[in-house]
Amino acid sequence: MSNKLFNLKTSQARWIILISYLIALALDTVALLGHSSPVIPPLTLFFLLYWCAHFLDRTHLFSAFILGLLADTLYQTALGAHALLFSIITFLMIRHRLRFKTYPVWQQAFFISLYMMIYQILNYLFFNPILNNNDFVQYWTMPALSILLWPALAYSLGKISYTAVAD
Repeated sequence: MSNKLFNLKTSQARWIILISYLIALALDTVALLGHSSPVIPPLTLFFLLYWCAHFLDRTHLFSAFILGLLADTLYQTALGAHALLFSIITFLMIRHRLRFKTYPVWQQAFFISLYMMIYQILNYLFFNPILNNNDFVQYWTMPALSILLWPALAYSLGKISYTAVAD
């Protein structure tokens, strides 16, 4: 299983990647409408980091830019701000994705948490949100929540991509 999954090409799972991006954007919309946006990490970025780490034949920077533009329209921010954020985080993932793939899932979760912390810091610098005491705690607990969400996401997307390639 791991050898076959380790050598995946993007063309083998192109539709799975596109559908997962659309699902992630829909889930980000639901989280935004439910007013739980500061706590829930951007699932679009989560899915992007997963696919970037597991498909080595592409850089996914163009996907990061396009998904960032879609996130800008979703959050009604300056066009290109989230595109820049997503591209920076994706570039950081590309820099060490070969090592990232070899880590166990719990260690990957801590690295994803580090990426989410960088995302939150850059998000804070770009948009300078007004945070009162309650929002401040929620805003900075998002990277901790990403530690809990990553194993579930990695397991489910791994199963989906493996069954799609096995068929």
